[in-house]
Amino acid sequence: MLNNYVATKFYSILVKNKLDTFEKVWNFQVNWFEEPNERRGGWSGVGRIVLMDHKSSEIGAFLKKQNNHCRTSLLHPIKGVPTFQREFEMMHYLASKNVLVPEILFFARNPNGNLETTLMTKELTGFLPLEELTEQLFANKSPKLDKQNIVIRAVAQFARRLHDVNIQHRSFYPKHIFVKNEIGQVPAVAVIDLEKSRINRIPFLKSIIDLSVLNKHSNYWSKSRRMYFYLEYMELNHLTPYAKWLCRLIVKRSTRVKRRELDII
Repeated sequence: MLNNYVATKFYSILVKNKLDTFEKVWNFQVNWFEEPNERRGGWSGVGRIVLMDHKSSEIGAFLKKQNNHCRTSLLHPIKGVPTFQREFEMMHYLASKNVLVPEILFFARNPNGNLETTLMTKELTGFLPLEELTEQLFANKSPKLDKQNIVIRAVAQFARRLHDVNIQHRSFYPKHIFVKNEIGQVPAVAVIDLEKSRINRIPFLKSIIDLSVLNKHSNYWSKSRRMYFYLEYMELNHLTPYAKWLCRLIVKRSTRVKRRELDII
């Protein structure tokens, strides 16, 4: 289990910004996006920072810090592992499989052995959250279907690729899916917030859990666009008996989650 990582091509920039060791990164003052999350007996927070490269140009980055914020696993059933370590390992794995994730700049745990952990990633320049892009493309029904379909197809193919390498995201909300949609280019899709992700080798479970979340929270998508997404994800021209069965389970789970939330309210 790797406890320290510095991206080679960014090392000199991190040195220039005095953020090349755990102590320096941990002590760096961050303006949190929101108050750090306090649970599991610890806390966890994230903020945006700006690095200066050797030409005095800005590089946007996100810095995460946490202390005693762990999740248990089969290998670590009692003490658990820091969630940012799990996210770092998942990002490293996905990058090795050519699945687009934010570029890791720095990761470290406190060398003294406690559970203070940091993770720094490069900002996804030119990308928009899918929920924001969806509102632009779908809310007023102004763009033609082909423009909507280009984005839907790219996201569906990305979800398929993620699942093909046996990863279940487990928090597959539109706000965690980022799209770079440039005119004349195939949209690039990336995913963030991978701390809950895990390896799952059962195909239909990955589809049901991740796609039910996406289906529930994809505002403005019509039924026909949802079916288009599903067919692209399944790589089908029409629904097979298995695809119909899986689709019904995805929709049922989406609806069940909605009812449970309404009961809570």
